[in-house]
Amino acid sequence: MYAERREYRKRKGLPWAWWVFILAQLLLVALRLDDTGKQPGWPLWLMAGGALALLSMCIWLAVRLSNGRTWVGPGGVTTRGALIHRHRDWLAIYDIRMHPNRTGAMVPKRSTWAYGTDGRRLPLFFVDDRHCDDLLEEVAAIRAAGAAWRGTPWTTVPEAEERIRRRALRRESRDWAFVCMMYSYLLTLPLFCWRISHGQDGRPLLLLLWGPLSVLLTCLTLLRSTEQWRPTRISRGGEVEPEL
Repeated sequence: MYAERREYRKRKGLPWAWWVFILAQLLLVALRLDDTGKQPGWPLWLMAGGALALLSMCIWLAVRLSNGRTWVGPGGVTTRGALIHRHRDWLAIYDIRMHPNRTGAMVPKRSTWAYGTDGRRLPLFFVDDRHCDDLLEEVAAIRAAGAAWRGTPWTTVPEAEERIRRRALRRESRDWAFVCMMYSYLLTLPLFCWRISHGQDGRPLLLLLWGPLSVLLTCLTLLRSTEQWRPTRISRGGEVEPEL
């Protein structure tokens, strides 16, 4: 256990999958911009919007990696991302939990979160298996130090567990609704390209905005309506995770 403030920050660079994704997107934008003066081609406003979104993502990622921090000390837990700075006192923290990620090689396999008594969770940036040599030992040390600093042991409260469970189900509903929206582009994007390649109006607002957005809202409504019947399970890290 440590008795002084501890800082977690970036120790390693981005994995290769991130660089492949970014370079592929930059190449795609460059090719599309070169095609804007030809017919058929992509609308200039669409390519400008895509380039702006990609640039914003790259800037956010760079700021997040350079400025992102997590501090753990006697006063509580503080995190700083690209734009947001948040703090929680130890008495407002219900538990420190580690759980596996399911998004592939572009993120750490396991990350750590601080859960509040209201069920909300705070990501502990860089407290993961990519930046900590022994994440299990690190989380155990944080929990031990936190219990000493706040003067009370970690206990299980059924009401807090239920709040965590409900919020986990809600996150799962949002995640699956977003996945369904992205899959809808497998239909709308080829149709959009086919229409403009045949000299027709591509209807970008309908096919690339309103259509996927309606899929998102419909799936979100359906998933939210089934949350009370969906079971949950406890992962190895203690995180409550819903099962579809």
